[in-house]
Amino acid sequence: MVEIKTVGMVGIGQLGLPVAGNLLAAGFRVVGFRRTNQQAFIELGGEALNSPAEVVRQADVILLCLPNEEASLQVLEGPEGLLSALEPGKVFVETGTYRKTFKLQQAARLTERGAKVLEAEVSGSPPMVKAHKAAIYVGGDAQLLAHCRPVLEAISPSVFHLGEFGSAVSMKLIANYLLAIHTLAAAEAMNMGARAGFDPKLVAEVIQKGAGASAMFGVRAPLMAERAFSPAPGPFTTLEKYLELGRAMADELGCATPLFSATEPYYRRALESDMRDEDIAALIKLIEADSTPEDGA
Repeated sequence: MVEIKTVGMVGIGQLGLPVAGNLLAAGFRVVGFRRTNQQAFIELGGEALNSPAEVVRQADVILLCLPNEEASLQVLEGPEGLLSALEPGKVFVETGTYRKTFKLQQAARLTERGAKVLEAEVSGSPPMVKAHKAAIYVGGDAQLLAHCRPVLEAISPSVFHLGEFGSAVSMKLIANYLLAIHTLAAAEAMNMGARAGFDPKLVAEVIQKGAGASAMFGVRAPLMAERAFSPAPGPFTTLEKYLELGRAMADELGCATPLFSATEPYYRRALESDMRDEDIAALIKLIEADSTPEDGA
């Protein structure tokens, strides 16, 4: 396989943009396609192309960073889709989170045409990715991972090979399952701290330095203290598919889910309200609303 000099990206949205920034900072040439505004990508130093097919033609490795299965199908097919420009030996890294069966089907369509495909799920919010603090869960061939490792480690130094293609999405769902629970727990703690008379900013700082710390408390508690729910680094709408896929996985495995079962209704309430586009840190508003009025009335 050729040395990786040019990385292609199909999908440069909320997560793809900091991924692109990290790759550019590491010295890679990055070309990309996004169906809507590509200006932010250009301002980072990326080269915007006109179609997925152009990305395939110019890149040594192509990262697919799309939000859902429908978008994945759209960029794969069509006169200027990925398949139209595919040549044997091309390397794809699938970073999107979809149903495991769908990921396997999409990978099969690429490998049938002679491509090589790796699965790399990114666990971390966009700010965590930008700060090189996310984790990357990899599924697929070990030799292909070795070839792509410089690209993946440019995104984050924490790269974990979990086994065959499809294993990474299972770990990602476990991680986001916990993310949902931890964020609601952070909201409970922040609400308790404020009602105990502490400045929310102090609670966010102090708790994160002690035994009650968590990655999600560190990310979301400051947002709760500042009431900074929009623009949202991680909106409820983005987490919705993880709730559905995580619930399906837990049910399929026969897992007891006492905490997730208590957590899930709060996210559903948010998704059914005008909060749906806010960051999930806005869960604190629901916790506050459910608490006894402080005057005892």
